[in-house]
Amino acid sequence: MKILATHSPLGADVALADVEVCEGVKLFGVRIVRAADGSHRAYARGAALSPAMFESISSLVLEGDCQHAGHA
Repeated sequence: MKILATHSPLGADVALADVEVCEGVKLFGVRIVRAADGSHRAYARGAALSPAMFESISSLVLEGDCQHAGHA
């Protein structure tokens, strides 16, 4: 997983970035916001990702289990 670009946060956003989750999977305009309990949440256009999902994605990417079209 890598950060492709960062942007100036808007409104209540803590951060705003474009992220490549794994080769062939990119999320643009990922908004990081602080929840009422102090934790952070990430949202992308058409997707809402919980901290647990980010952890799952991170684990898959770090373990090399991410697959994309054309690769087995």
